[in-house]
Amino acid sequence: MLDELIQLLVASKNEAADDVLLQAVAMGTPTEQSVALGGLLRRRTVYGLGGVIEQFPTLPEPIQRRVLEQIGTLHHALRECSRSGDVERRQAALKLIAISRQGKLAYILSENLHDPEELVSKAAVESLVALARWITSESRRIQAESVRDPERDAAASRTVLENRPEIEAAVARASDVHRGRWDSDLLRAALLLCDHPASKTLAILHTPKHGGQSGMIHRLQQPPTSEHVDAFLIGASHGGVRSHFAAAISHIAEPPALDAMLRRTHWIKDHQLAACVHHVTRGQWWDDEPLVKEIDRHNAADLGRLAEWVAASGAVDVTQDQHLQKICESPGSDFSTRLSAFRAASRRKRGASVTLLKHMLNDRDERLARMAARELVRRRPADTENLLLQMMTTAPETVRRVISRAIGQSGFEQFWQRFERIDKSTRKQAGRAMLKLLPDALGRLARRLGSGPIEQRLKGMQIAQELGVADQLHEALGLLLHHPNSKVRSKAVNLLGETSGESIEPLLDKALSDSDPRVRANAIEVLESKHKQQYVPLLAARARSSANRERANAIKAMHKMRVATARSQLLAMLQDDRPEHKISAMWALKQIGFWQMLQEVGRLAKEDGNMRVRRYAVGVLRNVAEMARTETPAPKKAG
Repeated sequence: MLDELIQLLVASKNEAADDVLLQAVAMGTPTEQSVALGGLLRRRTVYGLGGVIEQFPTLPEPIQRRVLEQIGTLHHALRECSRSGDVERRQAALKLIAISRQGKLAYILSENLHDPEELVSKAAVESLVALARWITSESRRIQAESVRDPERDAAASRTVLENRPEIEAAVARASDVHRGRWDSDLLRAALLLCDHPASKTLAILHTPKHGGQSGMIHRLQQPPTSEHVDAFLIGASHGGVRSHFAAAISHIAEPPALDAMLRRTHWIKDHQLAACVHHVTRGQWWDDEPLVKEIDRHNAADLGRLAEWVAASGAVDVTQDQHLQKICESPGSDFSTRLSAFRAASRRKRGASVTLLKHMLNDRDERLARMAARELVRRRPADTENLLLQMMTTAPETVRRVISRAIGQSGFEQFWQRFERIDKSTRKQAGRAMLKLLPDALGRLARRLGSGPIEQRLKGMQIAQELGVADQLHEALGLLLHHPNSKVRSKAVNLLGETSGESIEPLLDKALSDSDPRVRANAIEVLESKHKQQYVPLLAARARSSANRERANAIKAMHKMRVATARSQLLAMLQDDRPEHKISAMWALKQIGFWQMLQEVGRLAKEDGNMRVRRYAVGVLRNVAEMARTETPAPKKAG
């Protein structure tokens, strides 16, 4: 009976149904409360869910846990309640955002900071500080704990990554625009989030005319509390803070703050407070000899912290790289130490020194070498390509694959774009060097042959021909025989003639039956180069073709295969009535060297009615005369 009643209430479109369910949630037994809450969650009305939000502080713990588990369903109601005219409902909504840790709704809290009602603005700022404290503590826990439950750690990391940017943005925005009694609370939230160099609230220090900049600088010039040690150390690189750093650090007396400092710097742990103050305020480090001694007497865990301090010291990038390199080369450094150094170098802005990254290309651990190669590719310093190309001969296989993927496209593109502008001998050498250094260059060339405009495919075949890689591209060339453009098919047949193997014969059979005569003529030239006697009947048939170029190539091929009918076929072509056939016949005559037919050529030069035929015949006779003149020795002079 109760289930039927709940179903009717859920299906109802009247707000009275929400009132009934809310009354049951407020005054019912635990079972009735659970059933009524389920009905409200299924209805998903703003009015009903708003009532749940308002009652949340007074609900029993099991019901509160269920609401928190279904908090995603209440997002729309939380937004509406935060704009409600009911002060208690707005307070409850703002507090529930913090309790449920909904960083994506942090912007609602920053909006309510300006509310004239003090209870509302106070709830908003308290919730914002609570979210900042939660996300900071969760970030520290993930970094500090060893990996025990990978799935749990991965889920916690995703939660932090999803919520932290929204919380940081809300706090930074509120610190910029809010003026009033909650400035100190907003500053506290901002400093809580300043635990990483990439924090958006830490960027307030470097943002001109930001409303919260002066307050943050003033607070960082004073001794830190335990929860602000990270901001105190990271913010020390700012000019307005650095000048007061020595005075502030020397007056730290609060035990939790001292304990937090002990966990973050080896100088204080080693009672080297003066050295800590000196080197942070001046942005310098010890000389090389004391640094080496300091490295030798610390274990791997301390070396990692030492690397982090080098990065935060404020020294110039080149000096930092020198010291980080010494730390990485020390006998006590392990993978985590070198990883800390790599992270310190990779956090710098683009254009900073990459000396350490270049050094890590030769790291004994392939993982770090791959990471260094990727970071160099991302930063693109001036000599990236030359440096990575030199590594192709000595780096491990996995690193070579990273380099090949990274610079292969640019190296291939550079050769492709400059191909026509380089002389033939130079571009052949450059092409062979490219094939040697870039293992995937043939794959890239094959992809160019298989896609793109006609000019690109013709250019790709020209490159393949000059570099002598037709055999490796046999499959891609075979697919080009199906291209609709006859120029592409003709060039593909011509290039296939340079390949070896029996698999070319089916492709030649297809080309010999092509609709374009130029393709068929090139296929006949390939048959001539292969010199296979089984094609003689086919050549004899093509010697009577209606296409002049195909007919001339067939006669030339028959002559090379010593077919007796080649002479008579050529004579018949010279006596053909079609001018283009006569011209092609004379071209074949020059190629074959049947000079006994020069009488027929002379007749064409003298009597043929077509001007083009007569001119071509005269040119053939002139060439023969010049050849005879050069081959005949000059007569010796008498006496």
